[in-house]
Amino acid sequence: MALFKAEKKQFTKNAGKWDVIISEDMCKACGFCLNVCPVDVFAWRKGTNKLGWVPMFVETEANCIGCMLCFQICPDFCIDVSAKEVVASAAS
Repeated sequence: MALFKAEKKQFTKNAGKWDVIISEDMCKACGFCLNVCPVDVFAWRKGTNKLGWVPMFVETEANCIGCMLCFQICPDFCIDVSAKEVVASAAS
């Protein structure tokens, strides 16, 4: 069984409920997050970071389903995934 799958799926359950942050200055462009993500959240930057690598960035955060695979696989601890804060309506 392959760890990385080429095809990406469209999930709607839990999508858009997550904040995904990448520390691009620490990213060494391994691409593990891009390859393990089942819903196509990440993409390659066009320019280099401080380390001289072409890092990943969060292209479509709204696709994130909170599976945490990217967080778990990142060897440089560059990725943080957390639930979005729900802002209560001020209508009283």
